[in-house]
Amino acid sequence: MRSKFYTLFLLLPVILILCSCYAIRAYKFRKLETMDHERLPFLTIIAGGSSYQYAEQKIDKYAAVSAWLDTTLQNTQTHAFLVIKNDTVVYEKYFAPYSRTTLLPSFSVAKSFVATLVAIAYEEGKIKSLSQPVTDYIPELLKTDARYANISIQHLLDMRSGIKWNEGDYGLKDDAIKMGFRPNMLPYVLKTKIATTASADSDYKSINTMLLGLVLKKATGKPLTQYLQEKLWQPLGMETNATWNTDKHKLPITYGGLNATAIDFAKLGSLYLKNGKWNEKQIISAGWVNASVSSDSMQFYGGYRNQFWGVTDYSYYADSLEAVSKSKGAIVKSYRSKSGTKYYYFKKRSNSFYAEGILGQFVYVVPEKNIVFVRLGHSWSHSKYYITSLLEELWRKY
Repeated sequence: MRSKFYTLFLLLPVILILCSCYAIRAYKFRKLETMDHERLPFLTIIAGGSSYQYAEQKIDKYAAVSAWLDTTLQNTQTHAFLVIKNDTVVYEKYFAPYSRTTLLPSFSVAKSFVATLVAIAYEEGKIKSLSQPVTDYIPELLKTDARYANISIQHLLDMRSGIKWNEGDYGLKDDAIKMGFRPNMLPYVLKTKIATTASADSDYKSINTMLLGLVLKKATGKPLTQYLQEKLWQPLGMETNATWNTDKHKLPITYGGLNATAIDFAKLGSLYLKNGKWNEKQIISAGWVNASVSSDSMQFYGGYRNQFWGVTDYSYYADSLEAVSKSKGAIVKSYRSKSGTKYYYFKKRSNSFYAEGILGQFVYVVPEKNIVFVRLGHSWSHSKYYITSLLEELWRKY
């Protein structure tokens, strides 16, 4: 007995290491670098034979804006920045050593691609209803918590599932990190419990998108990357093969593992800008686009719908009466600037929307100007602008 105890004692460190190997991998990648995705396992998404090419402007009609952007983007840790207006590339900038063909990580921008695939599977009849319980496709979850039967696919799409999940600081105790760096993610996913009942309020948790990936695989009978390749990557005429990071068992990190070029990421924004139609083919229905990203839908759902974010516009006035007359019933508030000037403002839901990833990855769409912005890089850094405030000021310049 004593020798067995001694043997177990000697093996304990090994057991602990094996059980927490995610922590070792997470620690290894703790100072996340842009191209670290190349060091992780991945699957390849093949581009089709013919690519869709945005038009190139022959004369820079926005030379002053381009010069302003050139200056503003310096030292912001931006690697790629695109402005596409009326299906024409009006600004395209890459910062060495990155180029037009560099596969850059999207992180949570990938979530919007997954949601779009869910839309396609639903509209093809492979998913019968978005009100279906997730357990219709992942019955194993019932063994962990019977309340999974009350969580629908739509709950997952809107981050309203109530699943127990700790995310936000992205340290070693963060569940997104603990899951994403495991060599085998599936057991961790299936053991995740529920904290509260599903509700009308969104609560951002990447486990929702991870489950959507499993739903897609079961519903379509195809790996996520194959379905993406068939339904989006090739139909949208992506220029370059992409990659999707996986665990060691080839299960995609559904909530943040897609790596591609900036110009190809832009095409998802353009697809929604075109109400789901691409080269005369309806890839997703206009109804899905409206339900996902319209200002009315975003207003009703609190600014997050089908794995996209809505934008709130602020209008400022020096005169209170003018602010009230323009507010159309919105609440008018006041504030005093640093110089002492008093302003009156109100906020309303904008028609703009975006897909966002950690470190400031954006596919940002402004329908009223027919613009798609793409920003990819490391953590945004600027003395004056947040990335969203820069994009909001920028679209007004066009």
